[in-house]
Parts: sequence; structure tokens; C-alpha cells
Amino acid sequence: MTHKQRHLYWESCYNVRDLGGLPTTAGGETHWQAIIRSDVLSRLTPAGQQALLDYGVRTIIDLRGPQEVAAKPSPVTQPGTNDTAVLTYLNLPLEKYYPHVSALISQAATRAEVYIIILDHYPDAIADVMRAIAYARPGGVIIHCHAGKDRTGIVSALLLRLVGVPTDMVVADYAESQVRLWPLYEKMVAQAGGEENLGFWLKPTAVPAMMHHTLAHIETTYGSVQYYLQQAGLTPAEIKRLQNRLYPL
Repeated sequence: MTHKQRHLYWESCYNVRDLGGLPTTAGGETHWQAIIRSDVLSRLTPAGQQALLDYGVRTIIDLRGPQEVAAKPSPVTQPGTNDTAVLTYLNLPLEKYYPHVSALISQAATRAEVYIIILDHYPDAIADVMRAIAYARPGGVIIHCHAGKDRTGIVSALLLRLVGVPTDMVVADYAESQVRLWPLYEKMVAQAGGEENLGFWLKPTAVPAMMHHTLAHIETTYGSVQYYLQQAGLTPAEIKRLQNRLYPL
């Protein structure tokens, strides 16, 4: 049993965890400090920013859209906060906000439906993110969106299944986000004067059935995560390189 902790406590972030330490069907476990998932980094205090650096993170991949980034920029992109020679920051939105796709998302009844719409309509955006992880500089790669639950959850699930982490463990990792984000949601409810004053999508729901449904869609529609990524445009060499970031096969 390893002494490492998957959940990382970086001051003022709520949903940070290492994708290392998970068993694979091939034996062994995923690498520690290779890929980390997180909620928005703009909340990080100076101590939290230092914890990120001390953990070995050298590449940040921000999955948010341009308006979100402008409203809450990453602290590592601000002058005087960190040495940009140490960190590479990439803003690679998982959505391209095409009107017809946004219309589909607005009609979706569940988060799983939204995940599937993103996977089916924005495979090129998924491929850009995966390629960036594959070719990232040495050191840890952190992927994040706003809550670190939905867009980050999609990318994390794809990565874990790609290296053979069992579905139930991928689903359990996804569901951890609800546990981690609930204290923040309770604060938001109190500040808003009641849950009825908050939008549906602010509630950090991440139940296992949502990710089970998403992964089942990938299997039935594309055959596997690897085939999905190949259809999205990744070459076999790029997929192998991506796998080696988290677990050498």
C-alpha cells in the first residue's frame, strides 16, 4: 500500500487529486505526479500556488472557454506571480460553442447527455487536449475547468480508461468530485439565501450513473476510448505517447 494521497490539499482549491495510484487491468498502477485534475486555479492562495509547484506540476491545461478565463484568469499567467519559465500554461477549451451544439446542450436533461454531446460534436477539441498532454514538457500535467468535475471529468475518464483502469474505479474517481465540492456548494447556498436561488448547473452533482452512461456510450458507439481517440485524429504513436504519460503499456 502506497503512502501517497490522491487527494491534494492546495489552499483554497476544493477538488484536486492525483490520477496516480489506480490499478490497471494489465497490472501495476498509474503513475503518481504525472496527471492531476483540479477545479479552477484562480482560487489558489500564494501558498496553494507554491504547493502546485512543489508537487512537480510543470504544465497547466485549462479547459475553460475564453469568457471564463477572462473572468477568472489563472494565477500563473499573471505578471509577478510565478516564473513562467517553470510553468507552461495552455488554454484549450473543451467546447467550441458552435450554436447548433450549444442548442443541443441547452436541451439536455442530464449531465451525461451533455458529456456525450461534447464527445460526439467536439472530438477535435478532445484531440487537442490529449495531444497537449502527450507532448507536455517533463513534469506533472494538471487539467482543470471551473469545478474540475464535468469537462475535467470527461478528460480524466478518457485517460484512465485508455490505460486500462477498470470502469468502476473511473466512475468512483468521477463521483469523488461531488463529495469534494459539496462544502463549497453549501457556502454558495448560504450566500444566495437558499438553493432555489442558484442555477441547476451550479449544484455539483456527480453520481456514478452519469459516468457509467458516458463510458457505455463510448463503448457502444466507438468500440473503445482508443478507437474514439483515433477517430478524433490521434495517431497510434500519439496514443502510445499519451498512455506512457500515465502508465507505460
